[in-house]
Amino acid sequence: MPSSIASFPEFDRRLAAARLGIEALVARMPEESALESIKRQLEALHAWTRDERAPAQDEKDQLNFGLLASRYLSDLDDALAAELYELASFVIYW
Repeated sequence: MPSSIASFPEFDRRLAAARLGIEALVARMPEESALESIKRQLEALHAWTRDERAPAQDEKDQLNFGLLASRYLSDLDDALAAELYELASFVIYW
């Protein structure tokens, strides 16, 4: 399903907020490798999308943070998990 995110500036703001949320969870639970993976993927996504550049398909193929959020994050922070689903959907349909 396409994301409700309507523009790149909105995507960029929401990605920044999600990165902060994940960083806080990683700090609280550094042993959770899934959270660390999500953090790394969001950092890569941020780097790839500077200047409103759409990620290349091979870059998109490296991302599974939406799936990880579904499996590991929804019990910890349902709102953050939902935000990651929106971001993942935006990237898929970009």
